[in-house]
Amino acid sequence: MPPKKAYKPEEFPIFAFPVNFSDDITNSNTPEIWMNKLKGYLYNVISTLGIKNRNELKFNRSVLYEIYTRIEKRRVYFHIYHRMEMGEINEGALICFWILKLMPFRHEDITNSLLNTKIAYTVFVNLLKYVASKTKRHVNVKAMLMNNLLYAFQYRDLSKEAIMALVESHLY
Repeated sequence: MPPKKAYKPEEFPIFAFPVNFSDDITNSNTPEIWMNKLKGYLYNVISTLGIKNRNELKFNRSVLYEIYTRIEKRRVYFHIYHRMEMGEINEGALICFWILKLMPFRHEDITNSLLNTKIAYTVFVNLLKYVASKTKRHVNVKAMLMNNLLYAFQYRDLSKEAIMALVESHLY
């Protein structure tokens, strides 16, 4: 007999991860895998920020877990409402969005707003380059366009969907 379909909100299970999360990143493989992916998106962040030592860049683990959680919830959303996988473009755009909103990074010489804007921008540009190389497309990263994007990241109220559309619009 096929499983009963859920129609009412109370018939759906509450979203939960299959593992117990703690503030210690070493307790679960899933967040560790995600953290390694995040490091891949930020491979050149030190040179982009113009800081000398990677140890100068601090981050709040609980906020990174919050970002991870929100991205995983969105992955479920894509599965339920769009019957599709979220994909790398959307995942990268969500990382940008949540870095801009929750500001998990800090540095003693750079304001949190500017620092997290530049980090989200770095993720965005690296995502563009990665997707372009993977799909044999080209990236439109003209200086004026990128300056406008950096300004928009810092001062405009961009939605998740707007950032997803911006990624696609920079690829041809």
